[in-house]
Amino acid sequence: MHCSKMKIIQLLTTILVLSQAIVIAQTSDHDRNVLACKDGWSLCDRSTLTAAETADVSAARHVKNIGDCRNGVSSCDHSQLTSSEANSLAVADYRRNLEDCNFGVQTCDHSKLSRRDAISVSQGELERNRSDCMNAVGPCDATRLTPTQRLDVAHAVKEHNVSNCENGWDLCDYSKLTSLEARHVSLAEHERNAENCRNGWEQCDRAKLTQPELKRVLQFDHQRNLENCGNGDAACNFADLNKAETASLQSRDRQRNVKACTEGLGYCDRSLLTASELKSIPSEVRAEAPK
Repeated sequence: MHCSKMKIIQLLTTILVLSQAIVIAQTSDHDRNVLACKDGWSLCDRSTLTAAETADVSAARHVKNIGDCRNGVSSCDHSQLTSSEANSLAVADYRRNLEDCNFGVQTCDHSKLSRRDAISVSQGELERNRSDCMNAVGPCDATRLTPTQRLDVAHAVKEHNVSNCENGWDLCDYSKLTSLEARHVSLAEHERNAENCRNGWEQCDRAKLTQPELKRVLQFDHQRNLENCGNGDAACNFADLNKAETASLQSRDRQRNVKACTEGLGYCDRSLLTASELKSIPSEVRAEAPK
């Protein structure tokens, strides 16, 4: 009898759990359907919506349609807009088109501009074209320049070329230089090469240096090597140091070694210390094994 009651209780519990799972599943499917309807998906089944849900879906779809219209999405349905919304959209569209025209964006539609805005945009385009031509950036339409502007642009282009040549840039066209400009460019190239050599840079051709320049470059090389050796850099070449410089570096390195061994900080080579230097090491440091 007791077993029968237990089986009945288990059966009822199972039925209750299953019924709840079915309800949850149905609610979940229904919620998903509501979302699909609000988003305008093809999976939407409006026949399952309540009156309140239908109203919510309509409101959501209306808001989405306004957004689509403002963003220029093809799904925009102008017939669903109120007169106020349509007017607001027209203002937003006009401003967006005007901004595109002012910045020279290809989507600009000049036919949709008012007369005054069209004049302002045209003036801006002319100025932008003049600036592009003067600075050799962006598209330049020489046919839209005034005679005075053409002269100014020709002068600016020439100056740009001279500057490119003097700085050694690839955009240099030597064929367009006058004799005087070519001499100035040659001097600039020579000085740039001398500076590269003084700085130890790869873009250095020592064969093009004068004897005084080469002598100065060698002095820079020597000083740079001395600094490398003093800093312990791998680029140091001890063979290029004179006796006084070698002795000075050895003295400084010896002092560094004594300090490191005495303080127990840094690299220490106790084999290089004198007997008195070894005795001067504090007992607590001397007890430590050499690093």
